[in-house]
Amino acid sequence: MDRVSTERDAVWLRLFRWTGLESARGCRVRKAVGVVGVVGAALLVAGCGSGSVDGKADAVGAAAGEPVFSPCDDIPGDALAAIGLDPTTATRDIAGVKQPGWNICKWRGASPALSVLATSHTLDDVRDNRKNTEFSPVDISGRTAFSYRENTDQARRNCDVAIGASGGAVLIAVSYLGTDPVVKDPCVVAVERTRALAAYIPE
Repeated sequence: MDRVSTERDAVWLRLFRWTGLESARGCRVRKAVGVVGVVGAALLVAGCGSGSVDGKADAVGAAAGEPVFSPCDDIPGDALAAIGLDPTTATRDIAGVKQPGWNICKWRGASPALSVLATSHTLDDVRDNRKNTEFSPVDISGRTAFSYRENTDQARRNCDVAIGASGGAVLIAVSYLGTDPVVKDPCVVAVERTRALAAYIPE
């Protein structure tokens, strides 16, 4: 599998694992086959207060509205270049498919890859998601933020920082893709990159 596909799948899995949160709220989760590239599924949620009827379902996050922050549009290229990423590699959403309740952008460059996910979910939602673990508070210019890992990341190749933002939260996610060597703790990289980009994330 190439690095682009691996990156796309890594971001998709982050959304997939939000099903633990939705299930905890008593929502019924199902898959819609053939929407997202090689993963072949986009999560849809029914019965989560969205007003969906007649068996139709809204995508994860739709009931809570749309996030204010748009990473692809709001993070300037020079800020990305300053942390070793190539602004021209920006890819929006997942295989070009908008996920309601989420604004997603991904960049490549100096390993590890970076994904920024703006969501209408809150920091409490991130903490309450049973798929997440190893929460550690971090200082981001006095803003509420913490790093965490997903409990499936046994190889410890990924780490996210969640920071409070207008309308919800923003997840700064770093991933060592494919066979890229882990040369620096991904949580250290995630914190460094969050500090570098925090000025562009609305409070």
